[in-house]
Amino acid sequence: MTKRQNNLMIKRPAGREHVAAIADEQQLVVYHNHWLSKLCSRFFRTPQQTYIKLDAYGAFVWRHCNGEYTVADIARLMGEEFGEQAEPVLERLIVFLRMLLGRKLIVLVD
Repeated sequence: MTKRQNNLMIKRPAGREHVAAIADEQQLVVYHNHWLSKLCSRFFRTPQQTYIKLDAYGAFVWRHCNGEYTVADIARLMGEEFGEQAEPVLERLIVFLRMLLGRKLIVLVD
């Protein structure tokens, strides 16, 4: 494990306030409430929210991105929940978290 991955393991991912899970937790709703997004929505008829469909692994990770669990905790819980199906757990988790970070759907807190 590299030093950068080691630092990531102690971080706590938390969902941003403009993202919510739908009741079945298999989809995320991203609300575009920035003033520029609202302006574009009005003039160019872009949607005010975006839906992102999640698989079972993504939904599990999202449920645990609440600021209470560290990345190491989520990896351990994911291994317990899905077993061999989720292997390699850590690499899969890090890739997914980087995707969420890149889309600004989560933040990492200390």
